Amino acid sequence: MATVIEDSLTVSEASPWHQRWIEILIGFGLAFLAGYVSAKLTVSAGNWNTGLPWERSLMIWIHGSIPRVIDPFMLIFPWFGTNISLIPGIALIVLWLWKREQAPNDAMRLAVVQLGSYLLNPSLKAMFDRARPDLFERRGWYGWSSYPSGHAIASVSVLFTLSIILHRVKGWTWPYYVFIPIMLASLYSRIYLGVHWPTDVFAGIAVGIVWLLVTMWAFRDRKEPVSS
Repeated sequence: MATVIEDSLTVSEASPWHQRWIEILIGFGLAFLAGYVSAKLTVSAGNWNTGLPWERSLMIWIHGSIPRVIDPFMLIFPWFGTNISLIPGIALIVLWLWKREQAPNDAMRLAVVQLGSYLLNPSLKAMFDRARPDLFERRGWYGWSSYPSGHAIASVSVLFTLSIILHRVKGWTWPYYVFIPIMLASLYSRIYLGVHWPTDVFAGIAVGIVWLLVTMWAFRDRKEPVSS
């Protein structure tokens, strides 16, 4: 009986409010667990607040790797991958998908991914307090604990989900060619600007990937209502 009900929710008349919320919550827990395990592995290696030797070496190399003419762009890229700027933009896109494109399930999916990304970052920061790098002057916006990189979580999960949904709804492929380079530049810039240890960024990527994959699974086979 439960299988029949579940199958019936994957057809065209499925309500956007009737999602697999248990799976989504479990997925959120798995994403949090990825961040927890990453932190514990880094802590076990030592030098939590001063950075591992290879991190310090990598940061010094990255800091001098960008031509000065490109340096100003490193201050701009992070704004495309932070929840501060993503939330209002995603909110408008969610409204556009729901009302204009008549794609409420895709709108709900994007909203859930954005909300989860926003909640994962402060939850992990509250549990794992880590000092920011001290190798050179930190530039750009940053706050609270260094671990994990919220930019990494949001860039990977939200921008990839947005690309997938725009391709699904509009058939566009350009979001992949635009958002993926922006994501990579944003992640690189967090280390270049001296505001995150590399393991902060790698952990954020891991959390973002898990959140991306579990939400893809939770929203599988969701079809939009057919207009009458």
